[in-house]
Formats: sequence, C-alpha cells, structure tokens
Amino acid sequence: MKLSDYTIKFIRENVADSIFLLSGGGIMHLVDSIGRSNINSYCCHHEQGAVIAAEGYGRIKNVPGVAVVTTGPGGTNAVTGIAGAWLDSIPMVVIAGQVKCADITPFENDKLMVRQIGMQELNVIDIVKPITKYAVTVTNEKEICYHLEKGLYLATHGRPGPVFIEIPLDVSVAEIDQENLKSFDPSKLEEKMEVNQETMNEISSLLKEAKKPLLMAGNGILLAGGEEILWKLLEKLGINTVTPIFTADDLVTYDYPYYLGRQGMPGNKSANYAIDNCDLLLVIGERLQFTQTSWEAEKFAQGAKIIMVDIDGNELKKKNIKIDVPVRCDAKLFLEELFKQDIKLNRWNVSIESINPEDYSVGKNYLNVYKFLEKLSAYPEKMDVATANGMASVATHQALKIKRGQKFITNAGLGHMGSGLPMAIGACVANGKGPVICMEGDGSIMLNIQELQTIVYHNLPLKIFIFNNNGYYSIRSTHKNYFGKLFACDPSCGVTLPDFSKLIPAWGIKYERISNNEELDRLQGVMEYGGPVVCELMIAPDQPMLPKWMAGQLKI
Repeated sequence: MKLSDYTIKFIRENVADSIFLLSGGGIMHLVDSIGRSNINSYCCHHEQGAVIAAEGYGRIKNVPGVAVVTTGPGGTNAVTGIAGAWLDSIPMVVIAGQVKCADITPFENDKLMVRQIGMQELNVIDIVKPITKYAVTVTNEKEICYHLEKGLYLATHGRPGPVFIEIPLDVSVAEIDQENLKSFDPSKLEEKMEVNQETMNEISSLLKEAKKPLLMAGNGILLAGGEEILWKLLEKLGINTVTPIFTADDLVTYDYPYYLGRQGMPGNKSANYAIDNCDLLLVIGERLQFTQTSWEAEKFAQGAKIIMVDIDGNELKKKNIKIDVPVRCDAKLFLEELFKQDIKLNRWNVSIESINPEDYSVGKNYLNVYKFLEKLSAYPEKMDVATANGMASVATHQALKIKRGQKFITNAGLGHMGSGLPMAIGACVANGKGPVICMEGDGSIMLNIQELQTIVYHNLPLKIFIFNNNGYYSIRSTHKNYFGKLFACDPSCGVTLPDFSKLIPAWGIKYERISNNEELDRLQGVMEYGGPVVCELMIAPDQPMLPKWMAGQLKI
C-alpha cells in the first residue's frame, strides 16, 4: 500500500470523516489518495481557512479536525489557525507536505546550514513546535503508523491541542507493509489522574460552609466530555453558575434557573456581580485569563476562597491570581467525584439583569445591534452559531440567548479576524450540513472572504450576518480614547471596504440588508432561506455597547 493511501485510511478510520485542504505539489500523492478514498473533502481557498474550518469541525464534534496543507507557504499560512487551536485547547491534526528528504536543508550545530535547498522548502517544524503538542517530519516510512498514532493520542489526551505531521514527497509515495509498521505504545505517556479523598473532603466542607457559593463552568468540561455529568450536578446542587464569555457560552444556558450569564470584562452584569460578591468560587475547566479576571486580577473574587480544577498543572501556578485549593484533574472525572458527595448548599439569590436594547438606542437611521440579537434569540430553531471577533463576537456573546444543545463557538485565545466564516464552514460540515449562523464584521470578513466560494460549491446553508459598522469598531474606539484621532480603522483614514450589495450577488449568493429596526421583519426570510445567504446589518459606527467590567466594581 502507498503510504499516502495508508495515511488517509488511518484518518478516516480513527480521526474524522472529513478533511479540509488546499492542494499543492508537495502533497500531490496525499491529494490523490484523498480523491480516491471515501473521506469527505472540502477544498478551501487559503490554508488559514482550511485549518480554521478544521477547528470549527472539531469544536462541534469534539474530535480532532483534520487539515492537509502543502509545504513552505502552505505551512506558514496554516500557522494562525494552528495557533488559535493551541490557545483554546482544541484537538486538531494537520498533515503537511515537505520536499524530498534529500532536498531538506540539513542542520549543523543545531543551525540550518543554508536557508533553503528544495523548492518551496522551509523548516516549518520549528515554527510550529511552540504551538503544537507534537510536530514531526516522517523520514522513515515504517514509522508512519507510530507518528499518526502518537499525534492522535497527544491531540486528545491531557490538555488537548493541535499536532503537525509533515510527510516528505518521497516518503508519501513509498510502498509500505501494514503488518510491519512500528506502532505507538501510549502506556509510557498515560497518567493516572484522580482527586484524593482528603482534597475532596476539603472541597465538600468549603461548599457546605459557604454562604454565597458560585460555580464557573469552563470549556474544559466540554473538551473532557463532561457536559452530561455537569447538568446532573447542577440539578443536584442548585448552585449559582456562570460561564466564561467566549469560551463556554453553550455549556450552561438559561434553561437552568440559576444560570447568571456570561462572565468577563465584556460580560453580563449579573455574572460579574456574582464574581465580585461570592465567598466561594469553584472554577472547573477555565484557565482564568484576563478576559475573566480583568486587568485588575488582584481584585478578582477578592472576598472568596477559590477552588480551581484544571488538567494543566501550570495553569494552577499563574502569578496573577491566588488559588486557595488547586486541583490538577480531568474536569469530567472531578465532576463525577463531586457528584458522589453528600452536599447541601446555602442558597443566595442574584437577580438576572437582562439587557434592555432601548438603553443602547442609535436612532432611526441604523439598526440597534442589541435589538437585532433580541429578535434573533426568539427564533425557535436550534442553529449552531459561529462568531469571529470585534462587535460581531462581543455583542453576540453578550446578548444572544441560546438553547440547551445549541452550539455557540468562537476562538477566544487568539481572536483572529476573519475566523468566523471558515469556522462556520467546519461547523456546518460537522453537523451534517445543517444551517449554521455566522457572525462576521465588515472588516473582519475580508481576511477570509475567499471562503464564500467554498460555501457556494458545497451549497452550505449558512446564515452569514455582516455587522457593517463602517470599519474596525474596536480599533476606532481605541484610537478615539487614547489618541483623540483616527488612523487605519475606517474609510476616513485608509481602510475602505467593498459594496457588499454588489459583491455578494457576484458569488451567486442571496443577499439581504437590514438597515434599521423597522426592517427587522426581513430577518424571518433570512432564517427560513434554504441555501447560503448573506444579510448585511447596517450598524451605527458609534453604536453604544455594554460598559466593560473591572474586578471589584460591583462589590456590595
């Protein structure tokens, strides 16, 4: 069997049923093998788009998404997507091409002897090593099984993340005997993880004694497959719960009566009030980044004992916040152990303060972004939602109410512009090509707008909402606040954008526009349309937004 055939067969049988790729000479045998296999393939128009689509696929299915990219610029174009998956702990397998082994620049004293030997050759491995769990060049065809098995194991065990497996051109064409391939033995890497009884007793006592206990449920619970046991625990304890904004907004929903909303600097007031005033905070599967703690991390949950559960022990040692009871453990395993405990909690009531769109009115000439999200929240069908960055992400994560079972995904760690569109493609593929809502900014979408052609070819039923706020809303606000003038953020100072009413129909995609609150009835037609549709939302360049929270701001 040809090694490239074996690689695709391995992926189809052990990893995913779909691959996102951009073909190239360095992966011609892999591409040929994909074309002759029964795996679903989606040809994207930029490697960044392919890798981010793989991320979206992986987030929905909770398995590694797979991207295939060529050598040299194919690998460098993939770096942004790989970095996003690394920061958000998303499992992913990237298969990359490389020139023939004889044409790879050798090392001498740990340095490349020359910059390049092969055509489009580049040492991508050392570029991606800091942002992958495993990065390797397969130089021995008999070790292909070993590297694929090890990569898959590392991508999905411990703290998940991306792996990068590079296959030189001559290795990809090598004939192999499946019976004589070296395999990977995970026993050397397997780690028994458990919560000792003494620690669990301490946690149980702290929960029982607390007058104002609060749970922060993070994305690590989803990654560990712990969603079901989490809901059982919520029903048992009736504990007030928040989710970190951007990372786990679909983990707990308002179907749970004690859900206080999305917590963080741009988050909901009720959730942040609870953080400021709780006396015990149990954090599970959330690394407490600055989005959650605010820049004044020393004031975060200042009156509370903090119990933090994370599979990555280094996250428990960060200097910006004091953890009273650090617990290194898989989130699902911890929840199962906590569920066994006999605990009755004290109740404390926190009123849930809803967003009133009228408080953020923009007049009659523009669409109020919160009015739009209020209307969209009332739509009954459970469509998965993918967002990019900026207002399209922030306002949506603040105000969109989703239902249990509805997926709501974005990349929080990197927050890269243009990520919403390819992520929505991956999500759509993962859910069987069901409809997906995509939120993109007018500036952001330009970074991956080429993937509209991928959507057209596969007729993916995406509802793409373009938040047209005349450029880069957040950068414009930053420049106004810090410099009192604008540059490189909108048409007045160098950043021009296309007329989407002309551009979108040129792709053959249905186009709609909602210019103000009076036109919100057009939303129904967008939501009911069977194919891909783009709806441009005309939002005021100075749209008022929820005020940002800083730790301790809402303390009684």
